[in-house]
Amino acid sequence: MKAMGKRSMSSFLTVLLSVGWYAVALGLVLMVCVVVASLFIEPSGWKVTIPVSFTVDARNYRVTAPSLGVEDAQIVGGISGFGFESVGTSPSRGLGRADPLHVRGSLRFPPQRGALVGNAIVLIVFLSLALWVLGLLRAVFRTLRDGQPFVPINATRIRWIGLAVIVTEVARSAMVFFENYYAMTHFTAEGLHFDARPDVNVFAIILGLIILVIAEVFRIGARLDEDLSLTV
Repeated sequence: MKAMGKRSMSSFLTVLLSVGWYAVALGLVLMVCVVVASLFIEPSGWKVTIPVSFTVDARNYRVTAPSLGVEDAQIVGGISGFGFESVGTSPSRGLGRADPLHVRGSLRFPPQRGALVGNAIVLIVFLSLALWVLGLLRAVFRTLRDGQPFVPINATRIRWIGLAVIVTEVARSAMVFFENYYAMTHFTAEGLHFDARPDVNVFAIILGLIILVIAEVFRIGARLDEDLSLTV
C-alpha cells in the first residue's frame, strides 16, 4: 500500500483519526452532561476512580509453589523481568530482606459532589485537548492523502502537536500527584501505606521533543517546496 494519495496508508489513517475524533467528542459531551447533572442530582450510587500510589510490606505475603517444591518465594518490587541473585541461606538470613513493594493502581469510591465535579472537569480538559490534537492530526493527514505534505500550515500544526504532548504529560503527572495526595490524606487501609509520588513519563516528553524537530523539518521542506515552485 502506498504512503500518500487516495486509497493509501495516509487515507486509511485519516479515517481512523476521524473515528477517534468523533469518539472523543462523544466522550466530551457525556462528561459535560455528568457535570450538569451533578449540579441538580445527588451523586448517590455513582463511583469515582482515581489513581493511587501505595507501598505494601512484602513480608506479610507468603508465596509458595507446592507443585514445584518451592516454599519460600518472595515478591520483589521494581521492574518486572528475569534475574538471578545469590542470597545467603543461613537460618538468620533466610532468603534475605524483603523490601516494601511500591504499587501504582486505582481507587474506586462513592464520591462527594465536589470530588465528582472536580474529576469530571479534569477529564473535560483532557478530552478537549485530545479533541484539538486529533483535529490537527486529521488536517495533517488530509494533506498527506491529497499528496501535498509540505504546505506551510503543517509545520505549525505539528509544532502545536509536539507542544501539546509535552504539556499534556506534565499536566497528567501533576494531576496524578494531586490524586495520590488526596488519597493519602483521606483514605487508610490495613496493610497499605498511601503516598504521593511524581509519575512523569520521560518517554512522552522525549516524544514531544521529537515531534517538535519533525515540525522544523516540515517547515524547511515547505520553504524548499515553495522556492522550487517559484523557480519552475
